[in-house]
Amino acid sequence: MKVFKKIMNGLGFVESALQVIIGVVITVVAFANVMARYVFHSKIAYTEELVVNIFVLMIMCGCALCARDGGLISLSLVFDSVGKRGKKIMSVIFTIVNVAFYCVLGWTGLDKALSLFAKGKLTASLLIPEGLFMLAIPIGCVLLVLHTVEYMLDILTENAGCMQQYKEKKEDSAQ
Repeated sequence: MKVFKKIMNGLGFVESALQVIIGVVITVVAFANVMARYVFHSKIAYTEELVVNIFVLMIMCGCALCARDGGLISLSLVFDSVGKRGKKIMSVIFTIVNVAFYCVLGWTGLDKALSLFAKGKLTASLLIPEGLFMLAIPIGCVLLVLHTVEYMLDILTENAGCMQQYKEKKEDSAQ
């Protein structure tokens, strides 16, 4: 379990660094395009294509990082009202449903990417294979599966933030 957590911490660091890099690239490219439009009265042809396609990877990595901490949108009204055992049961159920969804989404994205590669389709401005950008979906889904399972394991071992109240009660009663 400790090895898995170390690997996931490293993966989380890489994802966070990727988020920063993508954010900087998107900002610089979009700003350059705005400046080109207003100063030179022309536009940089590839900027919209690049920003939109890289933004998909940024969203998928961001969702995975949110799944790591249980920060994805959920029905916390129900989850917060159940006890320790209820949270553990619900986290297992939620994980199974979410992992199934991520697998279907990832498979669909991979199928689409492979189809685009097979057709040899290139992006209009950058002339990069469209399938390359479509790979953001299956990559993001793999990260989502890993972090969703990580969060479930954190709940089951009572290391998640939502389980700290039970851990504190156990420590207080031991003293």
